[in-house]
Amino acid sequence: MSAREAIIARLREQLRAADRTRLPGRRGVAALGVPAIDAALPWRGLARGGVHELLGGDGDAARFGFAAALLGRLPVGGGRILWCRGGHATREIGRPYGPGLAGFGLAPERLLFFETRCAEEALWAIEEGLRCRRLAAVVGEGVATGLAASRRLQLAAEAGDTLGLLLPAPGKAATTAAFTQWRIDSWPGSPEAAGLGASRWRVALQRCRGGGTGEWLVEFDDEALCLAVVAALADRSLAAE
Repeated sequence: MSAREAIIARLREQLRAADRTRLPGRRGVAALGVPAIDAALPWRGLARGGVHELLGGDGDAARFGFAAALLGRLPVGGGRILWCRGGHATREIGRPYGPGLAGFGLAPERLLFFETRCAEEALWAIEEGLRCRRLAAVVGEGVATGLAASRRLQLAAEAGDTLGLLLPAPGKAATTAAFTQWRIDSWPGSPEAAGLGASRWRVALQRCRGGGTGEWLVEFDDEALCLAVVAALADRSLAAE
């Protein structure tokens, strides 16, 4: 290894160390409430003051249920939640169903829905929302962000110390500056369950700044309003990248 390569390698390791030790903002972290998953994250939960991506397949609503379950865990006194979505999302999949959100522990009255006509308006609304310290979280639905736009959103989240969740349209994901990137897919329920059974999702942590990756099968308990790991789905390293 040349001297130049050694310097670059050392700088990269210093940056990784800085990412791993970055402290969350004054409002701490948004824990998922699943010890196995929280422990896999450098912040022991989703870092506030940061943007996180939830990806999913076309026609699969799993990530919406997962997002609702996460948002439902945020303290009620921490502020309301801004949900930004483009008009095309309403035309294609309709508006979110209040009782369905409540079933995941997210009270509809905590939400502020903002529908936009185009992606530029949505990005503006998301950025402004992330800067607002009175909001507990901001959700951006159906908005594809490139590296430059996602960096602006990340800076806004740091300024507002606000949790940001991005739900890009299927097939629209791009390289971003998000702290974490997840893939959420529906999973068949237990054969022993009566009726539809509990919601099950395959949760894959695909990328984590300063962390590793992992896959879990989780189930939502609609009585306790919490997530629980059913099984680890893959023997993937959780060591830092």
